[in-house]
Amino acid sequence: MKIALPQMSFIIPISALLLYPFLYLLPLNLVRFRWGFEEGLAPMPPEVQEKAEAADRVVLFVTHVILLGIVVLLMHSSPISAYEIGLTADNWKSALGMGVLLSLFPVGLSELLLRNRPAEEVRKELKSHGSVANWCGLSTLGSFSHEFWRAFCIVSLIRLGLSAWVAVLFVAIVYGTLHIQTSVARALGSAAFGGAAGFLFVNTASLLSPLAMGLIVAGANLYQVRQASSSFERIGTNQGIHHPESRYSRPCPACGAIIRLSEVHRAVDILACPNCGESLTTEKKYLWVVAALSVVAAIYATGHLIYRDLLYAFVTEGLALVLFFLGAFLLGLLVPPKYKPVGGKTFDKALSLFGMDKSDTDKKSARK
Repeated sequence: MKIALPQMSFIIPISALLLYPFLYLLPLNLVRFRWGFEEGLAPMPPEVQEKAEAADRVVLFVTHVILLGIVVLLMHSSPISAYEIGLTADNWKSALGMGVLLSLFPVGLSELLLRNRPAEEVRKELKSHGSVANWCGLSTLGSFSHEFWRAFCIVSLIRLGLSAWVAVLFVAIVYGTLHIQTSVARALGSAAFGGAAGFLFVNTASLLSPLAMGLIVAGANLYQVRQASSSFERIGTNQGIHHPESRYSRPCPACGAIIRLSEVHRAVDILACPNCGESLTTEKKYLWVVAALSVVAAIYATGHLIYRDLLYAFVTEGLALVLFFLGAFLLGLLVPPKYKPVGGKTFDKALSLFGMDKSDTDKKSARK
């Protein structure tokens, strides 16, 4: 026998869906609004820019609070309970694990995209200015309010008769449309993130899973933006040219020259210093830690997901291998490389696939 659920007004989910883009598109920053109204597109003086950035943080905090408060009011005026929204401690271990595991993909993708952006563009990000503690609080509040809104919208659409996956897709599209004013790529990325968060909520029936993913992604993005924006311009030795430095630029241990990965010849894990030609490689001492953590995580995951039969060892080994490569990939993205010399002769040209090419010095000695 099916249990009839209380009917809900069609206005409640529509109001909740429209609330998110409406709130975040409102020009609530009066400093920027006044400057744009009076000065147009003229650049702001430093003191006005600082006031505008401080106002941005206040507006973001107020917007998060308003979104959370209105969703709570809508929930109280609807038959949806807090348990349906995912405010429960049931299966919290698996929910937390799925959220942490799925967060690795957007974190890695964000780092890849950020590495291709110039430091001057990254410095324009809101998170590159202001106190780190303030942004940690804003990121936490924003993640919770967004996931609470997303869960309420999904549940309310399901109450109207839509399937769970159609509701997830619909909410993800609304979530992504807010960023279409920035770029289509960013809107698609936001929609994909919203779809992943909705999938976690529907699959685990817990708000903890998408919240864990959102907090990890927000924290990693804050760290990435701060690290990228802290890069400085070093005056070059040739004619005083300014070169933008990134956190991946590290000195050569032989001559001390700054090595930029875009300016060197590489062959697998070996590169040549563009100044002295010293053969260098990166230190890999943290890979042992990644390997150990991958094995422990694989044993724990397979022990809770499958029975201890003949497939247990094979699944554990395969999962540990996947986690190791994923961890090594993220380690290379998040941790700047540290170079050390490679035993052997130096080279001054690009290495071939099989390492059979000789350096210019060896060719000259062979002619003699």
